[in-house]
Amino acid sequence: MRHLSSKTGSNSSSAPSGEAGSFGDSFTGKDYYQDLIDLANTVPLVKIFARYKIHCNESNYMIRCPFKSHKGGRENSGSFKYYHESNSFYCFGCRLGGSFAHASHFVAAMESAPLHKAAQKVIDLFKNELGDVDDDGLVSVDYDERLKIMLDLSETVREFHQTYATEEARVYVEGACQAYDDLMLKRENSNEALLRIVEGIKDYIKSYKG
Repeated sequence: MRHLSSKTGSNSSSAPSGEAGSFGDSFTGKDYYQDLIDLANTVPLVKIFARYKIHCNESNYMIRCPFKSHKGGRENSGSFKYYHESNSFYCFGCRLGGSFAHASHFVAAMESAPLHKAAQKVIDLFKNELGDVDDDGLVSVDYDERLKIMLDLSETVREFHQTYATEEARVYVEGACQAYDDLMLKRENSNEALLRIVEGIKDYIKSYKG
C-alpha cells in the first residue's frame, strides 16, 4: 500500500504508518500543519464523498476510482475501496491511500492540492459539525490565526537562511527549530500558547551574531 503525503505519497509494501519528517521540513511540509490535518481527518469520509457526488459507503464500499490521476480518470472495474472501520480509503489500481489516508488525503488527491490546503478546505466545509471541543477535551482553535502565527515563524526562518549561509548559522537555526518542535510536542494547542512559543523562538533567531 501507499499512503498519501502532501500530494501523492511514498511507496510501501505494507500498511502505512504515520509520517514524521524532519523538523526542518516542518516549515514547508505537512508536519507544520499537523494539528490542522488531524482535525480535518476526524470528518467521516462518507461526508466528503457526498460533497463530490460519489456514492461510496459501508454498503457500497468498492467503486471505480474517482481520482483523475487514475488512468486518465477512466477504469472499467472498481478498484477504490472505502474502509468504514478506519475511516480510510485505498485504490488498488493507482495505489493511493492506505490505513492512514482520511478526509484531508482524499481531498488532496481529488484537488491535486497540498495536504494542509486540503485540510483547510475540509474544515471550512464542516466547521459547524466539528464542535467546540476535540476528543482530548481541548478548545477548538482558530486555524486562520494559527496559520498566520506559524507562517510568521516560517518567514523569520527563511529570512535567516537568506542572510546567513554558513554551516554555523544553519546549525544555529536548526537548534531553534528543534526547540520549537520539542515545545509543540507538549500539545499546548491554544493560539496564545503558540504565539508565546513563536515569539520566543523568533527572538532567539534574531539574536544570532554571525
